[in-house]
Amino acid sequence: GGLSGRPLKEMSTKVIGDFYKLTNGEIPIVGVGGVSSGEDALEKIKAGASVVQLYTALAYGGPGFVTKVKRELAAAMQTSGYSSVQEA
Repeated sequence: GGLSGRPLKEMSTKVIGDFYKLTNGEIPIVGVGGVSSGEDALEKIKAGASVVQLYTALAYGGPGFVTKVKRELAAAMQTSGYSSVQEA
């Protein structure tokens, strides 16, 4: 088996940031790896992700997990002073 979920969070966020810089933000990047909260999603977005994928946490949390992450992401954005994902 391979790694998934939380163990990949820091490494995948760094890779997202590296790719964002290498491509000058011109290529859409999917933020994956260790996203289990809205705060995690915002970290991926701030690193350069255009969209964020939930996988392992969704498998464990079920369909209602998406609503939870969306609510947390909105709160994290507000706390950080962002009014839209594009601003982050």
